[in-house]
Amino acid sequence: MAHTVVMPRFGATMEEGTINSWSVKEGSAVSKGDVLGEIAIEKLTNELLAEQDGVVLKLLADEGATVACGEPILILGAAGEKLEEGAAPVHSAAGTPAPRAVQNAALSQASQEGTEQRAFGGYRESPPITAKALKLAEELHVDYHFARGTGRLGMITREDIRAAHAAGRTPAAGARSAPGAETKKMTMMQLSVADAMDASLRSTAQTTISMDMDATALVRSYQLHKDEFRQRGIRLTYTAILVKVAALALVEHRAFRTVIEGANLATRGEINIGIAVDVSEGLIVPNIKNANEKRLSQIALELEDLSERAKRNALTADELSAGTFTISNLGMFGIKYFTPILKPGESGILGVGTVREEVQAQNGGIFVRPVMNLSLTHDHRVVNGAPAARFLQTIQQMMNGCESLFADQG
Repeated sequence: MAHTVVMPRFGATMEEGTINSWSVKEGSAVSKGDVLGEIAIEKLTNELLAEQDGVVLKLLADEGATVACGEPILILGAAGEKLEEGAAPVHSAAGTPAPRAVQNAALSQASQEGTEQRAFGGYRESPPITAKALKLAEELHVDYHFARGTGRLGMITREDIRAAHAAGRTPAAGARSAPGAETKKMTMMQLSVADAMDASLRSTAQTTISMDMDATALVRSYQLHKDEFRQRGIRLTYTAILVKVAALALVEHRAFRTVIEGANLATRGEINIGIAVDVSEGLIVPNIKNANEKRLSQIALELEDLSERAKRNALTADELSAGTFTISNLGMFGIKYFTPILKPGESGILGVGTVREEVQAQNGGIFVRPVMNLSLTHDHRVVNGAPAARFLQTIQQMMNGCESLFADQG
């Protein structure tokens, strides 16, 4: 009996998914646990696994199509089984509703006429393309950088590659048009980040305060322990130390664990510290769960693991959800001060600037000390200026005593 596979829900907040690529074709025999395809949901890509043995009777969604959770996308059946026409809807990549960020944007595209015009456009440096289309382009010797994408968000599909090949004019690989003005579709991650930042600024009263921190103890402890950690296969960073410091400060400062939910102020019991990670298509914020309860060595290990997997799109939905507070570190780029934007659903984010040496006058003497600026953006509806300032003072006190964080690191 035929079995309908529907768009799965990989996370509690997932409403729709995009078919990034199919790993099977109609007529393929599959076993339970086989990979049927890849589903893209905003910042993640997940494998769609077969729940039973069978044969693919029909693919109901094209590569690049976006389908609501629970909607049919594939039908499995027994070998030789026939499927009645119209048994389930077919989702095409063309005409798929765009995410909110696209609906809000005034995007337009000039009309195109003729097979050759539909098949080719100007050179694009990194056009979005499905895995199957990329393989086909290599087989047919089509330079996909010139192909027009008709799939979701301009994604190049196998049909686009076939159209380019059939047009009989395949640009030579490496050809370039003159650099100039360019308009290109945003990727799903870029759309997700844009949508989240827009929602954050519209729904909160964001204020940023900053403080130059004496980083003497922080630098001393880092220099003292980094080789010891390295010998144990652990990469110690300033960010890891600040994650622990911020987590302990949040135990005392409940306001930064509090958000507005309707007419209520909801304080979270867990302290999950998010870390903003720069990836090729934008920004992603996995979080370290219950950071206040973990040893610094464990935080350092998790931080490196999350950052590495974020860069290859291998995070889970759980690792990206339920954050309490976020840290964004631009110090490695030499940035002194900046204004971080709140992650939706949180009331505080700490921006970390570079460690720099400054000449300071104190008690009649002149000293050169390492200084680090911390910029704290907070939702003024929940946290007023004075509590925010006291939070930064607590961070400074804990930085001064950060050597105690290295005790019992076994």
